[in-house]
Amino acid sequence: MGIKVAICDDDKEVCTSVNHIVEKLLHQTEIKAEIYTFYSGKELCEKMLNVKYDLIFLDIEIPEMNGVEIGKYIRKKLENNVAQIVYISSKKSYAMELFENRPFDFLIKPLTEEAIKKVLNNYLNVYGDRGLFFTYQKSKSTYNIELSKIMYFERNKRKITVKTTEEDDEFYGSLEDIYTELKDNKFFFIHKSFLVNYSFIKIFNNDKVIMADGRELPISQARRKKIREKYLKMEG
Repeated sequence: MGIKVAICDDDKEVCTSVNHIVEKLLHQTEIKAEIYTFYSGKELCEKMLNVKYDLIFLDIEIPEMNGVEIGKYIRKKLENNVAQIVYISSKKSYAMELFENRPFDFLIKPLTEEAIKKVLNNYLNVYGDRGLFFTYQKSKSTYNIELSKIMYFERNKRKITVKTTEEDDEFYGSLEDIYTELKDNKFFFIHKSFLVNYSFIKIFNNDKVIMADGRELPISQARRKKIREKYLKMEG
């Protein structure tokens, strides 16, 4: 799981540069990213019939179907108001044309790593892991919970309790399998019985964490060094 990023520019050097910077910066935040590159607006629009992207870096002056037209297609034709568009241009005179497409940001060429980093940080601060879901099966039905609402998972034999900001639920599963799925989304496997969301750790101690709901959860001795290193890395 992670975020899907699309880069659309007819300049292959720009695409390569943005791809490299985005991949590097998201790797530092331990957020898994799927990055897709398009050299024409038509190609991007066709792909978006079946694939939803979280963040789109979109050149305005791209030939045939320009960035403004692509933005209108995304918002009106596809009725997609979730994808966040970051426009790229060598000009500054597009403000009014872009307004109805509700862009997330606007970058002026030549692009710098610092400018792209600022956009990504703003995006993650605003949206974080919203829109990302944990999916599980229960009584032949499928359930989805937003990752941003999950505080921690607790194992009791074969039964898993998922503690969220709204309500708890139980299902049968493997905590190891859940960790494999979520480890790229800020989840720490602190104990054989607990998998916690970093975003809800209120206090971190060497041998335990205190979660946002006030509950103290133990960190097993064998995992303490690794968990501490991961926590300090997240704290930056």
